[in-house]
Amino acid sequence: MSFLTETQIMINRQSNMGNINRTKYHELNQLLWDMHQKFINPKLAFELYERRWGYVDQKKLLTKEKNLINRLTNEFGNGFFMPAVN
Repeated sequence: MSFLTETQIMINRQSNMGNINRTKYHELNQLLWDMHQKFINPKLAFELYERRWGYVDQKKLLTKEKNLINRLTNEFGNGFFMPAVN
């Protein structure tokens, strides 16, 4: 029986979700005003949602984007979303 290290688990988690097309998520696209690539790494997306949460217009979040945030939170935040306070 082999056991995976924490690093291997994190790599596996990251590989379960492909890069995110930012144009499909309005608020994420707005948060990425200073980046020009169309597809972004999901871990980076999660980090930016947390860091720049104060700039998210929560009234404009569609169900699809809320589901993305929940999935990112489960995969990269261990179930915890901790937005920065402005």
